Amino acid sequence: MTDLKRYSDARWAAAAQLAEGVSDDGFPKRRARILLRIVILMAASWITGFVVALLFLPKSSSGGDSSSDGSSQQLIAQFVFLGLGLVVGVVGFVWAKRTGHYITRWRAVASPLNRQEKKGVRRQISGKVAPDTEHLFVVVAIANQNRRATLGIAPIYSAAVLLAIATAVGSNELIIKLLELAVSLSFVVVAVQFVVLYRKAGRFMDQHGGQPR
Repeated sequence: MTDLKRYSDARWAAAAQLAEGVSDDGFPKRRARILLRIVILMAASWITGFVVALLFLPKSSSGGDSSSDGSSQQLIAQFVFLGLGLVVGVVGFVWAKRTGHYITRWRAVASPLNRQEKKGVRRQISGKVAPDTEHLFVVVAIANQNRRATLGIAPIYSAAVLLAIATAVGSNELIIKLLELAVSLSFVVVAVQFVVLYRKAGRFMDQHGGQPR
């Protein structure tokens, strides 16, 4: 039990360091681990994309001018949504990075905490349990960081929806359109959840943000 308490105190101390803008000792390992996960996820996404593209290659058609005109309009619409997605994504990322709204996972205040401790923090911020007075400074810092990160990720999510729409518009396969529709709807659901969490974090900060460390 003593060892568990010591490890827990060490994790909270590391979170407090991050809250004060100081990198903790586990920062390099945590960054390497997360970057590895990102690389694996990107590789899996590319492989999945190539497989889907090969499975649903467009079939050649012998249609006349009307089919050609329809394809041209479809291509133009796809490029419009693709361009909008890229502009919103790039501009939004640059804005979030320059204003401090983009926060990497390894710099997140909650990153040194284990799963159970993170769950406890979320419950505190949501108002489901009483705040932990011993670590209130860290919990308030996490709530503040979550609000900033929510604003930073909003344009990136908007860009993802626009790119999904571009894919749906450019495909003649019903299954692709349905998949992209499902992706877009999932982003909308997540966005609603982000708004709810944003408001809860704001209320938590209003109630406890002024308390001393």
